Amino acid sequence: KQGQENKILSRYTYPSMALKDELDIVIPTIRNLDFLEMWRPFFQPYHLIIVQDGDPTKVINVPEGFDYELYNRNDINRILGPKASCISYKDSACRCFGYMMSKKKYIYTIDDDCFVSTNYNVFRSINMCRSMNVSSWEEVIQINVN
Repeated sequence: KQGQENKILSRYTYPSMALKDELDIVIPTIRNLDFLEMWRPFFQPYHLIIVQDGDPTKVINVPEGFDYELYNRNDINRILGPKASCISYKDSACRCFGYMMSKKKYIYTIDDDCFVSTNYNVFRSINMCRSMNVSSWEEVIQINVN
């Protein structure tokens, strides 16, 4: 299956990376971030803010080639001090700390269990939108409905 996903990803072109200098991607996680490999064509140009939830002594592996900052509970406690309790434990609320650490105008967030679709129609839609200079998701939805 993994080989099939890579083959599908490599057959299609992607829209230019808009907002490159204005967007951070925040990822709350409790596991290694191998899932980023499938998102590489979309996420590699952006800065990632990864917030580890749970045990701060666990080592989180991030694939090479990504620009990222990695924070854990020890960082949250150090930076927020007595106010650190506003970031709850063991749920995705740790992403709020990532929002606080971002210095960019826009923030996109994704969970560590979200995967790229290998459905041909998704990539066909991306390419169609690119060739038509589609600029909004409303237009993408309209194209897919028609």
